Amino acid sequence: MGNASPRDESRLTLVGLLLAAGLAVWLLFEPELIGALPMPLRLPLVLLGVATLGAAFSAPLVMERARRAPSSAWRLGALVAFTLLLAGRALSG
Repeated sequence: MGNASPRDESRLTLVGLLLAAGLAVWLLFEPELIGALPMPLRLPLVLLGVATLGAAFSAPLVMERARRAPSSAWRLGALVAFTLLLAGRALSG
């Protein structure tokens, strides 16, 4: 997505922000999704969540794309992966 228009980037940022907000609310209501895991499994999931939610919430604040900042597609992909991990955890018990 290197040649995406600014409008496409804005859409991906908005989708990521809405998904991150939904995940944050879900984790507020269901903290045992992560809290019930043993520490060796919990720590990587917490780190992934902090990274993906942090990137999604900070994306609209970036006025100018930094060279090292991940693209909107990568941020959204990581957020979807975290969402699928939590959904799988919720469905498994």
